[in-house]
Amino acid sequence: MRHHRLSLTIALLASAFAAPAMAAVPFFNASCPGGIDVHADEGGPVYVQGREATLKRFNDRYVEARDANSGITLSISTGGDGAPQVSYTGRGGANGICQVSSGGSPAAAEGGRHHRDQDRDDDAALPREVTCESTDQRQVSCDMDTRGTVEIVRQLSRTRCEQGSNWGLSRHSVWVNGGCRATFRNMSKAAANAPAGDTALGSCNASKGAQGTLVTQVPVGTDYQELIIDYPDGRFLCMMRNDGRVQSVTPLRRRGG
Repeated sequence: MRHHRLSLTIALLASAFAAPAMAAVPFFNASCPGGIDVHADEGGPVYVQGREATLKRFNDRYVEARDANSGITLSISTGGDGAPQVSYTGRGGANGICQVSSGGSPAAAEGGRHHRDQDRDDDAALPREVTCESTDQRQVSCDMDTRGTVEIVRQLSRTRCEQGSNWGLSRHSVWVNGGCRATFRNMSKAAANAPAGDTALGSCNASKGAQGTLVTQVPVGTDYQELIIDYPDGRFLCMMRNDGRVQSVTPLRRRGG
């Protein structure tokens, strides 16, 4: 009887000091200033530019994700309504608020595909040249079609505008800060001719020899598209040229592995 009570006491103590439940990472896609693309599955993992980030969980509503390759750390918090809020810090003091394009739960994935189709329509409606000005050192975002190559065609500020330092690109905008003021122009037509989501997915599926579900598709430079695709055996990264040729299909995470 004494042995039974001792076993029960040990079990209760083990329960009391058990590790806390893992913080919930909500499902979302986001674009951060500087052209940083983020995707998170519900419960993790979190991908930064297609790379799986290292998670550090603080509580059930706050988690950080670090990409050692780029030096980017994401701060991900979840409000009472379950909506994620995402910000980032990077090398050289870079920081900003990320635009969350979809969130909630995996049920939003189907809606996310519709959102990506809508994104392409929105891109076509955006201007290919804008004047964007940072006043009082503040960060400002200006809507623009940023597919392809964007360059400064006219500097307006005494402060020199340097890409990655005080100006950069997000998925649907150019951003400036630190007093940079300039006129930006989209110099490339390559991105406008990039394969649409269904066509690109079909090419990657043919190369993989399996039917997959598109998670994200983002341009990389002026010549490539980066697709993250879920296949029956796991999640893969497909790198494809804008002419439709698949360069590689590599695993990010295998199921059961």
